[in-house]
Amino acid sequence: MPGTVATLSPARLLLWLYGLLVVGLPVAGLAYALLGSVGLAGPLAAGFTGRYWRALGADTGLLYAALYSAWVAVASVGISTGLALLLVLWAQPTLRRPPLPALLYVPLLMPSLVVAFYLFQLLSRAGWLSRLSFRFGLTANLEDFPELVQDGPGVGIILAQVLLSFPFLTLLFQAIYQESRLAEYYQLTLTLGASAAQFRRRVAVPVLLRQAAPTLLLSFIATLGAYDIPLLLGRPYPQMLSVYIATRLQRFDLRELPSAYLAGFLVAAGLLGLIGLLRLTGRARDTASVP
Repeated sequence: MPGTVATLSPARLLLWLYGLLVVGLPVAGLAYALLGSVGLAGPLAAGFTGRYWRALGADTGLLYAALYSAWVAVASVGISTGLALLLVLWAQPTLRRPPLPALLYVPLLMPSLVVAFYLFQLLSRAGWLSRLSFRFGLTANLEDFPELVQDGPGVGIILAQVLLSFPFLTLLFQAIYQESRLAEYYQLTLTLGASAAQFRRRVAVPVLLRQAAPTLLLSFIATLGAYDIPLLLGRPYPQMLSVYIATRLQRFDLRELPSAYLAGFLVAAGLLGLIGLLRLTGRARDTASVP
């Protein structure tokens, strides 16, 4: 009886429901996608077949989407990290007095779709900046204004992701800076004859990046799988992975579904692999730090 009561307790029930939501349903979705990619599930299930996997080698769309998504994710996280480090290491007095600390929280309150819509209104060739440049004689027509959204390199997508992630990384690095007592180490290195540049390069940057590495990897994964921002600010081609998969799933041609299932399964498995690598790396680092 005690075991039964413990099993049915609200805390255990909550844990089971949480496990079902974050593990059970995603695993079931992955299994369905895998079965659909081999013809064993879905509207076109007609028996096991490997033709969709064989056709993947001839379809360059998924590869281009993966490369394009990786470029956007690397650029977004790299620029955000660089800007955050620049503020934390070179503007400590400014970060400690208002209004900058409060302003850093403002972008974190904005949904990604709102940020994308705002940048579209600001940076498109029919947007506010384009109209101002035309009004002041900087451009003669709409085509003279640079293509900053729905462009090939993904400038608009990268700007939106940086606007969302840069404030968060700044707050994260600032918290690590204070918890690691880097200000005291800075004074110590100056006393020992080192320069401020040497402290930043050899002490502060390695400490900040090492402590924030798991969060940076998660930010990379989140950007890699972003949907709202690429949907509004991206081009029909090339597309980021989430938009590429959703487009194939939503087509009227049901024959596209198995290929979409396969693409979704491979992307999800790859992202789960990255998360697993993150956990293994973190455990190895924790084990190595134990005396």
